[in-house]
Amino acid sequence: MNQEQVQVKTPEYVSLQFQSAGLGSRASAFIIDQAIIMIANITILIGAIYLMDFMGLFMGTSWVPIAIVTILAFLINWGYFFFLEYFTGGRTLGKKMLGIRVMQENGHSITLLSSFIRNLLRIVDQLPAGYLLGILMIFFHSKHKRLGDLAAGTLVVHERRVRKRKKKTAIEKEIERRGITR
Repeated sequence: MNQEQVQVKTPEYVSLQFQSAGLGSRASAFIIDQAIIMIANITILIGAIYLMDFMGLFMGTSWVPIAIVTILAFLINWGYFFFLEYFTGGRTLGKKMLGIRVMQENGHSITLLSSFIRNLLRIVDQLPAGYLLGILMIFFHSKHKRLGDLAAGTLVVHERRVRKRKKKTAIEKEIERRGITR
């Protein structure tokens, strides 16, 4: 399948070309991220059940542990995308595994506000069920954007893979051994 190229003009009038991430790569990254979130949620839930059992709270009417688990689950489910995209250069763990990242439309790294807006609108993208609105937007938009991307001014692109260098030739090894610069 021919991937579309997205051209970004920086403020310095440098033109950069990126390959936009389509529905398949974005959905695959999202599935990986959701699996990680599910493991974290299950771990917290099991930990809370053991803690409540240990403290003997099952027979009581204390809602504090349930409230704490609910707040932690919300923070994990929403904060995972928000914080990871901002603090790791636009990559969640799923995006990193698939070689895609979120960036600003001007080519810069995602900002805190953009990450907040993009992930706040994830709630709308999930409507009416099963991420249908987000899937349709990504599929039909020319730059594969969902509503969160449109509002935040972001793009999801494929990263260029750095090719590993071949083994050094004998001349290169000798140059390095002697400490000669090129």
